[in-house]
Amino acid sequence: MTDTRRHAWPAPALLAAVLIALILALSAFRFFDGDEIEHVHSAWYVLNGAVPYVDFFEHHHALLWYLLAPALAVLPEAAWTLVALRLAFFLLVPATAWATYRLARECGAGREAAWLGVFLLLSMSTFVYVAIEIRPDVPQVLFGVISAIHFVRMLRAQRARDAVLCGVHAAAAFLFLQKAVLLFAVYLAAFAANAARRRVNWRLGWYAAGAFVAACAPWAAWLAAAGAFDDYLVTNWMLNARVGAGRSPVSFFADATVRDFARNAVFWALSVTMAAAAIRRRLKAPYALPAWFGWGLVALMFATNRVVDRYLVAAVPFLAAAAGMWLAEEAARRRITGLRFTAVLLLVCLLPAVGMTRSIFRSNRGQLDKIQFVIDHSAPGDRMYDEWRDFNLFRPDMHYFWFMTVPGVRLYNGLTGGRFADYDVCRLVAEVKPRFASDRASRLEACGLAGLYRPTRFDRLVERGAD
Repeated sequence: MTDTRRHAWPAPALLAAVLIALILALSAFRFFDGDEIEHVHSAWYVLNGAVPYVDFFEHHHALLWYLLAPALAVLPEAAWTLVALRLAFFLLVPATAWATYRLARECGAGREAAWLGVFLLLSMSTFVYVAIEIRPDVPQVLFGVISAIHFVRMLRAQRARDAVLCGVHAAAAFLFLQKAVLLFAVYLAAFAANAARRRVNWRLGWYAAGAFVAACAPWAAWLAAAGAFDDYLVTNWMLNARVGAGRSPVSFFADATVRDFARNAVFWALSVTMAAAAIRRRLKAPYALPAWFGWGLVALMFATNRVVDRYLVAAVPFLAAAAGMWLAEEAARRRITGLRFTAVLLLVCLLPAVGMTRSIFRSNRGQLDKIQFVIDHSAPGDRMYDEWRDFNLFRPDMHYFWFMTVPGVRLYNGLTGGRFADYDVCRLVAEVKPRFASDRASRLEACGLAGLYRPTRFDRLVERGAD
């Protein structure tokens, strides 16, 4: 590599630093997704001794809530606690970027090519918008990439230690979120293909599987001891298998998904071109394995009709690492250096960066004001009706099913023989009289209960009148 070439390469690192600053601003100011309120509320339940799946409805793995609970014990019951947790989660963004860099290096990339992977990752709004949120998908992705690093090392060095670490980190990803099983399917295919060609010993696969099982055993034991195992199976697996990833019958054609793909069209075009190049080289390119991880995950998401951002985010670091390696090769082959190379990078990130900058101004201030209003005007024991996860962080709900009631209740009752067959919103509101209620679609009026509540200054939030 010539000196001229070397001087051209600080651009990815510099632009990545600019993107990190932009992502930090998004962490502090971008609006909160309902899933974030859901997970903080679930952590509050855990902090107060509730058993997940038994005492309150949830359909995610519980590790995140048990890690958030100590933080909630220290932080005040205030709306700004959400911002504090968001900023803590921001640290997972550079951590995932570091893991993506290490994965590319493990696959044989030079520093410049690995930096390109980092840049592509941080310029991908599909990754960024999910990665800043308080949700288990974020640590799941991080540990999934770290697991893949050890998988690649296992194939290269044939060491039992790497097989065990691959299994342990895969277990960590799984304990955060069951979506990690998609990565395991991709692993299995890659490992079997290499073992069949005698490139890796089958024994290493058993080491990885044994480490995974051993790391997950305490979780299974806790579920059994808490009497939550059956409810866990129903809510986390049987129910989820019957509930789609979104409201659209075909997830890929949902408006938000189409916009997301359009916003990141350059990234996807690079990824497709990179995959085509890997196929032409009969999967012998150094980026073939991370390309398989990324596109394998995307293929499984299409097959299971779950093509949405919170699923796609797991594939982005792998595709970013592979596309970065391919782009570095192409830039060297075509002698694209200096300002021309910087122009290519700016083209990659221009549209997503504009969208991310605009998103900063979709402020979370109104949400925080609503949450604080509820906290200030309610007592610790006051129950809430917050089906849409708009405002309730630190108060009990009026029923086990506090969100996902349609189609959650119907499916749950079908799987459990009608355990909550008597669930009726109108009757519950009339009997429980929750302190605050979300009145989307004028449900209270349809129930004949609008007179029990008075409007607040916040849209779709009503407060119980004087008894």
